[in-house]
Formats: sequence, C-alpha cells, structure tokens
Amino acid sequence: MQPGISLILIGINVLLFLAARQQPEMVSRMLFVTGRIRHNREYDRLMLSGFLHISPMHLLFNMLTLYYFGPYAEQLYGLWRFCAIYLVSILGGNLFCLLMRREDDDYAALGASGGLLGLIYAMILAVPDSKIYMFFIPVGIPGWLFGILFTVISIALSQSRRGAEAGISHEGHLGGAAAGALLALWFLRHHPLGDESIWFLAGGLAPVILFAMVKWLAPGSLYRYKK
Repeated sequence: MQPGISLILIGINVLLFLAARQQPEMVSRMLFVTGRIRHNREYDRLMLSGFLHISPMHLLFNMLTLYYFGPYAEQLYGLWRFCAIYLVSILGGNLFCLLMRREDDDYAALGASGGLLGLIYAMILAVPDSKIYMFFIPVGIPGWLFGILFTVISIALSQSRRGAEAGISHEGHLGGAAAGALLALWFLRHHPLGDESIWFLAGGLAPVILFAMVKWLAPGSLYRYKK
C-alpha cells in the first residue's frame, strides 16, 4: 500500500518541526495550553498543536506510526474520510484534554498522537481482527483486544502519579481515539458490526465516554496531578 496522503502529512509535520527549531516562538504559539485556550480564546491551538513535536524522537515515533498505519486507514476509508478522521481526532484529543484538565490553566500538550490513535481505532472498528504489531513486540495483538487494553491502561495512567510524570498526554490519546472511533462508527453505520467490533466498542470506546462523564459530574472524585 502506498502512503498517499499519509506521506504528505509526514512531510508537513517534518517541515513544521524543522521550522520550529529555527523559530522557537512557533512552539509557544502552537502549543496546546489550557489557560491560553480558555481565557485568551486561542482556539486555533486545538488544531495547531497536533502538528508540533517536541523532539526528534517524538517526531520519529509518531511519523513511523503514521507511515505504517496511515496507508491501511486510507485504503479502508478513502481520502476525504481518512483526512476527516485524522483532523477530528486531533481536535477531539485536545478537547478531551481541555475537559479533563480544565482546572489546570498551565497544562500543556503537543503532538500528532491524538490523530494517530483516532486512525488506529477507526481501523480497528472496520477490521477488528486485524493484527497490530508494537515496536519490539514480535507477536501481533488482535485489534479489538489492543483497543480495550490501550483504553484501560491509558485511563489508569492518566489518574496515576507515575503516568503524569512520564510527560505523556494520556487524555489526548483517549480523546483522539474516541473521536476517531465515533466518526468511523458514523461512516460505517450501514455496515453490520460483528461480535469483535461490539467487544471493542464496549471495552475500548464506552469506558472513555464513561470516564469523561464521571470527570464532568464529579471532578474531585478522580486523582489530579499537575504536570
């Protein structure tokens, strides 16, 4: 499968990373910061931050993920739906961060991970029995099982000190994954879902929605750790 639009997205991310290295002010303007969005209404950060990376390794990891998973998602959904899932997932991931971290004005995040997780979850929904291979793990994990495990682990890490200290936006991952899955579910609304897809929706998507509802209704009941 040829990368197609995935290769263009990789090029855009690489060019913006190189430009930001030469102009550090780009980072401060594109970075997702809850306070700047809520109080200054700089809503463009909700999308711009998804095309910004903090280090070469951060960029390399995300772009390799896009290179390997992007073409498959392109083939499954077509060009415009692929783009819609990717962009909506970036936006959804940052909106989820804004919800979960609304009490922390200095919470910051960046990177394409939300968009990538949205693509992966959309792919899982379309082909739930597809095998997903992780870096350094030679055994393929069924997509539906990967989605459930990723969701459960990410929710747990988002509420732990160790998870927060790792400097990873688990909220952004969860929000992006959920946004991608929901949009993919709409695109696949005329296609019957098999048992594995139902298991994935029940164990991989529903917990994210429930988590957001609990956080919204009773924010003090969940562990908060300021990064």
